[in-house]
Amino acid sequence: MALQVNVNDILSQLYHNRSTVEFLFANRENITVNELLAKGDLSDEQYQRMKSLDLVYEYENIVSLNDAVVAMFEDFMEIGEVTPGVINDAINELKRNIHFYQEVHEHRFLRSIKKYLKKISVALTREIIKLQKNVDDTYKNEANYRIKLQKLENYREKRDTIIDFIHKTEKTIDETRQLFTFTNDTELYGIVNALKSTLIENLDYLIEIQTNITDYINKIQFQLDVYVKAQRLKEIKDHGTLHYRTNFTEVLKTINTLRYNNVKGPRTKISVDFLFTDDGHLLCKRVAEKYKLARLMMRGVAGKLPGNFKEQLIDQQIKLDTEKLVERFLTQTKHNLFEYLMDYKFPKAVGNVTFEDRLSLFVEIAMEYQNDLEFKYRLNYYDYEDNQQRKKRLGYTIILPNKQEKKSKKAA
Repeated sequence: MALQVNVNDILSQLYHNRSTVEFLFANRENITVNELLAKGDLSDEQYQRMKSLDLVYEYENIVSLNDAVVAMFEDFMEIGEVTPGVINDAINELKRNIHFYQEVHEHRFLRSIKKYLKKISVALTREIIKLQKNVDDTYKNEANYRIKLQKLENYREKRDTIIDFIHKTEKTIDETRQLFTFTNDTELYGIVNALKSTLIENLDYLIEIQTNITDYINKIQFQLDVYVKAQRLKEIKDHGTLHYRTNFTEVLKTINTLRYNNVKGPRTKISVDFLFTDDGHLLCKRVAEKYKLARLMMRGVAGKLPGNFKEQLIDQQIKLDTEKLVERFLTQTKHNLFEYLMDYKFPKAVGNVTFEDRLSLFVEIAMEYQNDLEFKYRLNYYDYEDNQQRKKRLGYTIILPNKQEKKSKKAA
């Protein structure tokens, strides 16, 4: 730098000239010295002071912010170009400090290992966010089709590079798993687990980004093909070839085709509503199996009830007069069916009725007396403990006595 300065000088200049810094950050091309001084936010003396501190550069009367200042703002705001090399540098530093720790087992190298593990996690998330923003901005704002396609292809390569770095990080963690266990450091154990979870999530995001890039490229290619054909057709029309040398007009008058017949549009995303259906879940399950994504395989499709379902009910329920129980439930209005069965005091002759027995009785009544019941088709939740004293939560549909049935009985 031109002068020996400290952090206080730099922060002071950035703060007092913050409007100028904001203007230069937002307008990074072709800002002349005269335009900057004409705004009135900066005097010539203040400008020379910022220039002496290398906070701004001047080249052929064009002013720009220092690249380091721009990079600092872009890192905090998670914008700017994608730089996967930052992740690679952190991985290399991590390997180097792991090697040092294996040699001497000193705590200072363990601190560096924790530092670079955290840095990899933060850098991965930041670079993926920047990648997603750049892909969207390129598709929406880039005017030239060919440049737009080239940029999207470059982002596809950067996406593949980030995936390689994720696999490289996973391999490094797996190779040093025994070392991490040997340290018996709970903080390191938590950092490693958090990083593993971040790697899985980031892989999911990168797959989604790849889908977006492919979708954008298909749309651009489709639009470009249409534009080229329309441009060629216009040239033929301007030369009068269609009208004077062909029977194009007569042929069009005789054709009565369906709209969009045999026209294949660009591939679009699957709707979110479809993914919530059973067919959508099966599709998600196939995708999860292909890409080995455990997150998408948690929800399962409920199986069919066995044919001998009623025969599997316990002896206590056989002894119970279910019809009288339902009649008592229909005459009350305080509880829904599930709450009523959970709180119901069964006769001593029936014996001990467990939670599973009451749940089976709830299903039986809902199936056999559905005409006398009103299904609200919304869920309530019931907290309980299983046989191993583990806390669990059960969702059940709200079932109330049928109001219309009551009115008909009163009218009779």
